[in-house]
Amino acid sequence: MSTDLKTIGVTGATGLVGRALVAELCKTFAVVAIARDNSALARLVASVESQAIVKPRVCLADVCDLPALEQAFTGLDIVIHAAGFVDPLADRQLILSINTGGTANALKAADKAQVQQFIQISSLSVITGQGDQYNLDESAPLQLCGEAYADSKVEAEKLFDATNFHYNFAYTILRPGFIYGPGERSWLPRVSRAIASGQAMLVDGGRRETNVVYVGNLVKAVQAAILNEAAYGQVFNITDGEKVSKKQLFDAIADGIGMPRVKKDLPRWLVKPVCQLVTAATANKKMSAEAQAKLARFSPAAFRLAAVNQGFSIAKAERILDYNSSKRISFKDGMDITMKSVKEESNK
Repeated sequence: MSTDLKTIGVTGATGLVGRALVAELCKTFAVVAIARDNSALARLVASVESQAIVKPRVCLADVCDLPALEQAFTGLDIVIHAAGFVDPLADRQLILSINTGGTANALKAADKAQVQQFIQISSLSVITGQGDQYNLDESAPLQLCGEAYADSKVEAEKLFDATNFHYNFAYTILRPGFIYGPGERSWLPRVSRAIASGQAMLVDGGRRETNVVYVGNLVKAVQAAILNEAAYGQVFNITDGEKVSKKQLFDAIADGIGMPRVKKDLPRWLVKPVCQLVTAATANKKMSAEAQAKLARFSPAAFRLAAVNQGFSIAKAERILDYNSSKRISFKDGMDITMKSVKEESNK
């Protein structure tokens, strides 16, 4: 093994983004996969070690456990913080403790380990709010919206503000949109079930833009940011770089699961107050988890996905990270790969 081989630690290594990062980065770096599930880590390593320049090392660590993170980060040159908790039905404080508190712990552990660079996987939800966005770039201010996941990511990004950031390493922040790819477990299964059950609906014909990104494209952006001095201290919006409408997204999912395309269509002026009322109701602690799950399609995240125009500029990433169309996988190809994997999973 070369003595100058850099070692990269990936938190959340068994999640959608983490798995894709480990699989790709192990081809050129020594990788430490960090997560809470030992059996999932073992399966991950077994699936990638034949392609690895060095067999990935695994570390069991919860991002809420600072001493465990400090141990996991020992000897790392770079940290990619991909760990996060997305469940819209989970307790707000739990989400904040993992996404914000976990990031704070990761920064402290990275500083103790004297890493060179810290790459934060954030989210475009930090600048989205609940209003329409058109070609929004990275200069937009952080915006709390009341949604636990989005707000937790806002608070996590605030840790990188100049008044708070006092660590001796460079950082880079990547803000992906709704991430899709083989093994996606956060939003795609819910949308698929809604389409299959006939409960899914378009809003105003599904004409508004969505902000999806194929996980392989996000990995390419991460690779381009690694030890790239032009990316130090910078924030980048990351999407597929295509104008994809809500209808196009729903059609691709429906086609992929072999179900009729969504025909039900309601105006946003009607859908929005209904979602607000349901969101208020689900905040009731006495409501069962089953009842909350049934109403998840009316959550703020679901409303954003279906009814809010989400147009973001990735010009900065194209310029600095060379994240151009010739290197990205198209939305069509990315969805074909994703839905093929969904079909294969359902046939097992």
